[in-house]
Amino acid sequence: MSQASASSIPATSPDHHPDILACHQLEHHITGSGHTLSILKGIDLQLKPGESLAISGASGSGKTTLLGLLAGLDIATGGDIQMFGQALAKLDEEGRAALRRQRVGFVFQSFQLLPTLTALDNVLLPLQLTGVSEAKQKSIAALHSVGLAERLNHYPSQLSGGEQQRVALARAFAGEPALLFADEPTGNLDHASGRHIADLLFDMNARCDTALLLVTHDLNMAERCQRHLRLRDGRLHHPVQQAD
Repeated sequence: MSQASASSIPATSPDHHPDILACHQLEHHITGSGHTLSILKGIDLQLKPGESLAISGASGSGKTTLLGLLAGLDIATGGDIQMFGQALAKLDEEGRAALRRQRVGFVFQSFQLLPTLTALDNVLLPLQLTGVSEAKQKSIAALHSVGLAERLNHYPSQLSGGEQQRVALARAFAGEPALLFADEPTGNLDHASGRHIADLLFDMNARCDTALLLVTHDLNMAERCQRHLRLRDGRLHHPVQQAD
């Protein structure tokens, strides 16, 4: 069977599926120099519309790898991933990109802002590319919502790390995504800035009723999600609760 391209993705509503994102027996291995390294082993998870799920784990545990696979940015060695009822393995690269453009937002540790664009244009560009109506007004409103009304025409190099991540949050939520992937969103920030970004992230996520998959090493941030799983030795576990 040939893989589906962007033009052949059915307009499936997440309301028709109990899970907005799910994977079953997800495996990922890397082979080199005659050796195979197993990064993920038999991962099962589900995320429902509007739900928040944190995945924590030590550095190098495979958290970012798992996020990349679930988002269709990379291809798993084995298992099945469903996003909005679509099997990612049955979509080609263009099809997966189209699915993300329509309904998915991202916030990365390294901000991922285009250095030659202003804060406003960094938020505006993705909306223009997807043909969102009133894109400029929505971009300005999103930047206002993260407290950057006075920074619309500033370039990333003229913004602090916390301000750059606020631009990234505005960009992620401006398109009203049904699903948001956040990869260590406070990892490059000092404590005060990180706490502010975390507050903004959870506030905006609640207001927009967006499903959130958060990857973080920050256990305090992870515990703010409705569910929290820990990745260890390639498998997901419920974190151990400390006695009072």
